[in-house]
Amino acid sequence: MGIGEAEPDRARAASAEIEVGERLDSYCGPRESDIERLRAVEGPDLRQRAKDRALYQSQADARQQQRLEAIGTLASGVAHEINNPVQSIMNYALLIERRSGTPEVVKYAQEILHESQRVAAIVRGLLSFARQEGGPYTEVTVPELVSSTLSLLSVMLRKDGVQIDASELEVGPAVRCHPQQIQQVLMNLLANARESLNERYPVACDEKRIVLRSRSWLREGEVFVRLTVEDFGHGIPATLREQIFDPFFTTKAQGQAAGLGLSISHGIVVEHGGMISVESDPTSTRFHVDLPAATQPPERLREIVSG
Repeated sequence: MGIGEAEPDRARAASAEIEVGERLDSYCGPRESDIERLRAVEGPDLRQRAKDRALYQSQADARQQQRLEAIGTLASGVAHEINNPVQSIMNYALLIERRSGTPEVVKYAQEILHESQRVAAIVRGLLSFARQEGGPYTEVTVPELVSSTLSLLSVMLRKDGVQIDASELEVGPAVRCHPQQIQQVLMNLLANARESLNERYPVACDEKRIVLRSRSWLREGEVFVRLTVEDFGHGIPATLREQIFDPFFTTKAQGQAAGLGLSISHGIVVEHGGMISVESDPTSTRFHVDLPAATQPPERLREIVSG
């Protein structure tokens, strides 16, 4: 091929390259007008789907609240029915203890009195849990909240061989709250910890335990009280931690759980001006509930401590 024959080929190649480049430029992305048309079409649909999801969530929350109110009513009725006979048993046990001169009978009377007092504590816990929400906040310490909650769950935990370690609970500052609502949060966290331990340890062992801790700390000049619930069951994968507080999210089989426990707990804590968070690794999980302390230091002291 001569030099003269090569020139037309190079010209055609250059022309084809320019044409391909122009086509690529024209298809490098949708035009602004196309995007605006898509937004106009999809916008109402997206907004409607968001409204539908919000409506579905609010209806589910309302149904869950109705269930909780029904449980509260039932618990209140049962507690009242149990309370009178228990008080009678306690009175008779006291009479036997005081009037009997037989050591063995006195011992049995003391056992009856001890167990009756335990039942009475459970009844008080049920009545507290069933109390109507609302009304003024009351001041209560974290150990008091833990004690009243464990009185309701101790039999179930003991039956499953779950040990409770509350040795790291500090009395610390009180918190202002609806006690029955915070009790509901704690019951949910303890129930989740129990299930995780049961999955990992079908029988009782030293590792099958829940550790409860509390401490006070300063956040942006405000005193908070932190309650931590730690279990040593199966940890929560990192991919799921951001979703566990979402309504209806659950890792259980369909029909076994509504996926609202942690979502409701999150809502309760936030309404109290607090925060709930989670840390986890393959062998343990820690839920932290942070609530504002009832008594805050003077403004100047906060600045000194924060600075």
